[in-house]
Amino acid sequence: MQRSPGPIIVLGTVLLAACGTGQAVRSDVPPTTISAPTSADARLVVGRAGEDRLAIMLASTGKEIDRLSVGVPSETWDHVLTATPDGNSTVIQDVVVRPGSAGQRRTIPGAWRLPTVGLDSMPVGMAADGSTMALVEDREPDAPGAAMSRFAILKGALDPHPRILELDGVFDFDAISPDGAAIFVAEHLPAPPDGHYQVRAVDVATGALRDGVITDKRNVNEQMSGWAIAQLRRADGLVFTLYRGGEHPFIHALDTAGGWAVCIDLPGVGNASVDAARDWGMVATLGGRSIVAANATLGLVVDIDPANLVARRETTFQPTAARGVSLVKFGDRGVGPVGRRVLATPDGTAIFAAGATGIVRIAMNDLGVTARLLEGEPVDALALMPDGSTLFALRHGDRRIVKLDAASGGILGSVPGEGFDRLVAVVPS
Repeated sequence: MQRSPGPIIVLGTVLLAACGTGQAVRSDVPPTTISAPTSADARLVVGRAGEDRLAIMLASTGKEIDRLSVGVPSETWDHVLTATPDGNSTVIQDVVVRPGSAGQRRTIPGAWRLPTVGLDSMPVGMAADGSTMALVEDREPDAPGAAMSRFAILKGALDPHPRILELDGVFDFDAISPDGAAIFVAEHLPAPPDGHYQVRAVDVATGALRDGVITDKRNVNEQMSGWAIAQLRRADGLVFTLYRGGEHPFIHALDTAGGWAVCIDLPGVGNASVDAARDWGMVATLGGRSIVAANATLGLVVDIDPANLVARRETTFQPTAARGVSLVKFGDRGVGPVGRRVLATPDGTAIFAAGATGIVRIAMNDLGVTARLLEGEPVDALALMPDGSTLFALRHGDRRIVKLDAASGGILGSVPGEGFDRLVAVVPS
């Protein structure tokens, strides 16, 4: 495979769950400082409808340079860890993204895949220290034996003897501790309320559920319910998941190292459709000193203080009028991915938020809208060049990627090609 000559920038983000009253979340990992390339030479990591593999292509010509399986990338995309079911076994591969190297591979028994969280199609499951990888069983929800949930834990990505964890009930992967000693799972429970769940910790060494349920320590008696949208993960084990709740959205902050959680309520809109609610996104900005949750479709922005775990500012703005867009259809997972709605500028002074009616640029100093881009057009994903000069936007309607001047909002052109349903990363040539 061909090596990318510069670091790839992974884009904005998205699990299933909910809390109620609560306050704010800690910030994500501070952004990496990298050199600024020109947008004409950018390489995009994209996906197309009906294709499992991702393509690396030149933004200037649309020329496809390489293909790779969906997996967990390293920070610079030098390596991508993949897990591909193959009949009654699974091929684990450490793909090295450079010419002439396919990386090491290992086959383990059973059909497994890397987990995903919420609406994000990019897999997770690797511990922050790289020591442990968690896989989930690759089967349909209504398959025989679905009342038992199984996870495979590999000590090292190419471990030939994974530990198989079996849990009675329906559990989804939520997170993994930084050292891989525990995985955290969302256990689905009968309604009411709709979307009822609880978070449990599983001890990897013993394979047993740890005692007790992880509840909001500020409201221990509250039932948890909802559906995850976006997730941010920090190297120290703090995991922030944004949920669509029954009454309002919220952020669930889980400390996977300490085994506690708090919930931070976000403003709700009473008549918001499910699809509009899915347009919430999160991003860390200002060197990790803030998390911003925004919904461009609903016109809502919340700035979260990572030190005091409270929502310190929130504001509303008027969404751009849609051009004949049906919110009931927009965001349907059957026609394309949802999420990756919010990105921060490299200097942390602004964010871009996309939704059903275009893109807005929001200043961090006062949370005011300073620009509107692609007004009236639904946008599924955003990618910003490291120098902040050029914004790539995946339009929902024609499944094409357009290049925008991030300062003026002007359209610079389109990336050759069509039928895209994922815009995963951008890297300078």
